[in-house]
Amino acid sequence: MRKHYPLLSTLRPLLTLRDEVNTQLLAPEVKRLWKQAIRSKHWEGVRCSLRSAQAATLRRQSIDLSQDALQATLETESGALLLKELAFALRPWRIGPYQLGNLFIDSEWRSQLKWSRIGPLIRQEPGLRVADVGCSNGYFLFKLARNNPQLALGFDPVDRCWLQFALLQSIFRLPQYGFVPAGLSALEAFPQLFDLILCMGVMYHQRDPLAAVQQLYRAARPGAQVIVESLVVDRAGTECLVPQGRYAKMRNAWNIPTADALRSFMEQAGFSGIEVHRFGPITSAEQRRTEWAPFESLEDFLDPSDPSKTIEGYPAPHSAAVVGWRA
Repeated sequence: MRKHYPLLSTLRPLLTLRDEVNTQLLAPEVKRLWKQAIRSKHWEGVRCSLRSAQAATLRRQSIDLSQDALQATLETESGALLLKELAFALRPWRIGPYQLGNLFIDSEWRSQLKWSRIGPLIRQEPGLRVADVGCSNGYFLFKLARNNPQLALGFDPVDRCWLQFALLQSIFRLPQYGFVPAGLSALEAFPQLFDLILCMGVMYHQRDPLAAVQQLYRAARPGAQVIVESLVVDRAGTECLVPQGRYAKMRNAWNIPTADALRSFMEQAGFSGIEVHRFGPITSAEQRRTEWAPFESLEDFLDPSDPSKTIEGYPAPHSAAVVGWRA
């Protein structure tokens, strides 16, 4: 197992929760992605390079997670080539950006723009137990380091995201930070555990969004804050748009909510003190193709003659967030 230590180390914070987590519920999904990441020939070279990254090759001198691009100054640039090759092999980088030594990772999403909207909504308290559900590589979770959380867990069922997080942690080395290689359903194993839950860019991938919000509620401690952010359709009412086929070329967009639908889900789940924040349309200033995400992006998903519509003719995506508290 030691040869896979970089991935194992991301699970270490779970050991502090062994008396509070239902491991029987959690284990099957974690094992599934573990086998996928370990057996995959596609990731074989990445795993070997990660072992080198875990060594002193990429030891950081300092970090600054308050900047738009999360920064790490390396003790030596001797591992710069390894770092670039490894990061490049892990493309696409959906969220970021990162400045790792001399390497700038220009992600598809300029996530600092979302942070400028979401960050001010987050409770500013140290020592919280924090979850980021659908965390991708952990950009927003790392942003929360300013609050010195007691525990910070990212949840994502994508093996590439797990490997990206492991690479970043081999540099940042934040001991209370971990990654759960599983999706939102894994929250059932964490009853009433978190003081703050972020769930961003996840709801429209749920076949039953109300059930998903109820899972967030059950994972929240009494008094916890939960923030659900999602792309939404800009129209009145609580009916979700159910695409016939794809939405903005996504195969797994099952229910596109309105902002009012998000509020309704939070109310039905039992949250109180609910606030709705509408942020307007998503634009190419925030989501675009880059060297680090060289595939189709927002401009390919919208009608070129009418950017208020998706390529399929549906209303183009807007962004909204709903904040609620568990009583």
